[in-house]
Amino acid sequence: MLIADKRDYRRGYEKHYQSYKRLKVENADINSRRLLLVYSVECGLKYKLLDKWNEENPQKILEGTDDKKIKILKSHNLEKILKELGQQGNFKFPRLKTVHRDIVDAESFHQFYRYCIKSQEKQSDKEEKVEDSLNDIACWIKEGMRRQ
Repeated sequence: MLIADKRDYRRGYEKHYQSYKRLKVENADINSRRLLLVYSVECGLKYKLLDKWNEENPQKILEGTDDKKIKILKSHNLEKILKELGQQGNFKFPRLKTVHRDIVDAESFHQFYRYCIKSQEKQSDKEEKVEDSLNDIACWIKEGMRRQ
């Protein structure tokens, strides 16, 4: 696992979110733009975690003894991270099903979009809802960063 510090997470959030918004305006590359959005949100949430924990360098957490913090910091599960930030239930993610009958949840969005896996038929509304929820989180993150 590579170490990213608080500034790296912020930069990752900002760069990926800017690229996502550009692709959204162009209505281009749906899987790629959604992947950028997932990673932007993950970076932004991890930035907020470090801010909440008053830590600039996650290495101290990863080398520490707080297993809960270690698991959350290493996780891709956006719902667990949101819960740690006191946002549980404020953002809803519908469950998607792939053509392979796998369930896509908040921990596997990055894989779903990275591999361009197709969802089962008639789920485009759910996929748009996932994107909307991720965008709502990105906006919430941005607002919090403005106050700092």
